[in-house]
Amino acid sequence: MPLPIKDVIRMIIENTRKSGAPIPLPPEIATGWADGMDIPRGGETVIYTGLLYQLLPYLNASIKKLESLEENAVGATLLKLGKIISKVIDINKLISSVSRDELEKQYDVLRSIAIMLRNADIEYGYLYEDEMYSGVLLFDMGLDDFFKEHIEKVYSVLRKNRVKRIITIDPHTTHVMRTVYPKYLPEYDIEVKNYLEILSSKGLNGGMKSGVEGVIHDPCYYARFQNIIDEPRQLLNAAGVTVLEPPLKTRKLTFCCGGPIESISPKLSRNIAEMRLDELKNINRRIIVLCPICYSNFSRVADRNLVIEDISRLLVKAFGE
Repeated sequence: MPLPIKDVIRMIIENTRKSGAPIPLPPEIATGWADGMDIPRGGETVIYTGLLYQLLPYLNASIKKLESLEENAVGATLLKLGKIISKVIDINKLISSVSRDELEKQYDVLRSIAIMLRNADIEYGYLYEDEMYSGVLLFDMGLDDFFKEHIEKVYSVLRKNRVKRIITIDPHTTHVMRTVYPKYLPEYDIEVKNYLEILSSKGLNGGMKSGVEGVIHDPCYYARFQNIIDEPRQLLNAAGVTVLEPPLKTRKLTFCCGGPIESISPKLSRNIAEMRLDELKNINRRIIVLCPICYSNFSRVADRNLVIEDISRLLVKAFGE
């Protein structure tokens, strides 16, 4: 049975309004990746996670629940009885269902990026509990009024902390905070650079071949909207990784991973992810992704013989020691 899209969207709006994110994250989870990293608080330049990697395990758990509601007879009955999604999904149970191992995998990505920036002599701080979700899902769903309401809060926090430059670490946050925010907030004056652009500009060289090869999947927001295409390839080559390309659907012609529609149509999202993964795994069993949403969608449908790996985990082996 199809999900009641209005109820799903209402839940996303309510959660974002109340907690600042589509799924309310306790502050210690949002900032836990930085424990022991000795990153200064605040500053004119800050690393900006946008919370996507931290949210990922909880988004996966919620999508799994939504998927069961979409396909399961009990779920269908609940929906027919008029139970709205927010009453069916217990957020507290959902949060407690995520294992520490799942969270640590995402923390490792964030730490890898932070370590590489530090080793490249980039000075930056972190907003810790003041950092907010970018609001990109509200934008993706066309919820313009709610999106503008949210990003006004984000910009207010950045100004309060006297931030002038942010270093983003995923394509969704990069696109929305660099290209979309200025269209909604004429006064927006924050400089946005992605970590792959910064590291690539440093001319890093990891030396010997690593013996690792994998097929690269370009996320839509990097390739089509931000033109971040050559930078990840340059860095992987410099790290000694052999980069393989899909024969046609690559770079600006890349194919969707199935996101971000997974929250309103998990089945359709899964079908798209399976289509793309079938193309990629015929080239190599290691899939190199550059985006937490791509990682999530491919991991949902991948078999045990596939390795879905965030680019940062490959680069840190060369540039993080």
